[in-house]
Amino acid sequence: MAGCFRGYAQSQPAAADEEIARIEPGTPAGEYYRRFWHPVYITEELGDLPEAIRILGEDLVLFRYGEQRDQIGLVHKHCLHRRASLEYGKCEDNGIRCCYHGWLFAPDGEILEMPAENSRTADMLRKRTRLGAYPVVEYRGLIFTYMGPPELQPEFPVYDACIYEGMTSVAYKAPYRCNWIQILDAILDPTHTTYLHSRNSHPQFSEGMKADGVLKFYERHENHFLGSATRRVGDNVWVRVNELILPNFTQAGSAFAVDGMRQCYFGRSCFTRWVVPVDDENSVVYAWANFGSRWDPHQYNTKEGREMIEQGEVLDRSLQEKKRFPADSEAVEGMGGLPIQYKLGLDF
Repeated sequence: MAGCFRGYAQSQPAAADEEIARIEPGTPAGEYYRRFWHPVYITEELGDLPEAIRILGEDLVLFRYGEQRDQIGLVHKHCLHRRASLEYGKCEDNGIRCCYHGWLFAPDGEILEMPAENSRTADMLRKRTRLGAYPVVEYRGLIFTYMGPPELQPEFPVYDACIYEGMTSVAYKAPYRCNWIQILDAILDPTHTTYLHSRNSHPQFSEGMKADGVLKFYERHENHFLGSATRRVGDNVWVRVNELILPNFTQAGSAFAVDGMRQCYFGRSCFTRWVVPVDDENSVVYAWANFGSRWDPHQYNTKEGREMIEQGEVLDRSLQEKKRFPADSEAVEGMGGLPIQYKLGLDF
């Protein structure tokens, strides 16, 4: 009997999967991520004051500028002069001014003004030095940025899922205390929908998801994947499809509108979603929840409803509630901050 317990043999901590998990500049995954546009903020949440954010392990400041404060800039957090935080800067017509000594930076990082600095050295510094800055696009309630090499900047992507007639889309965000890959992993995993979201506690989405599905996976291009779960529900055959475009764009079949119990042809995605790394051990989802006759019902277009579409339960719950009714947050955060190379303790 004593030989059956494996705790001691597996007590040494496993190593993190460094290559895929780390997203700082210079890491393989970090450099890959920096070749794409990512959402980093919800437009309506950016007011007239600068906001400090952390994305891909970098500390940044998002701010409004222009005469009407209707343009948006994104720069490195610390002023070039004495590293004061531009979170406390002043938004002006043509950029952001540091609170400490009044240096003024354009949205592209150019030094526009250096009060009290009138030397040849200051002139040379102004010509040769820029504050780190990134381009920004505001689109349908989300603020996107590209953080890679300027010469490799791709076109801003507009997917057909963003422009359907009859669809109402609402931006939302959801924070996760874990590495990005642990969240992204679930999108092509229909089995967790059956167990975590249906059989484990109570149906968090539609009743038909209780049924086991026949799984298939398709590689449409080198970075574009589909996963389907085909379930028989009564006399109906229900095919639900999830989509992943690397590194982090995801879509999933409607969460509440379809349950396999009635005929419904060509339903649409419940969300259009990006999993964005904050740093190696924190992430944030930015997305649109989609509502309409071919999407999820408008009754779910509330803060709580969007959270339920995202992960099966509302985000703000007690520990007891999370234990009784775990959802995606509990499953992926429970793995720990970084994905590890698992040691299964098998005998061969």
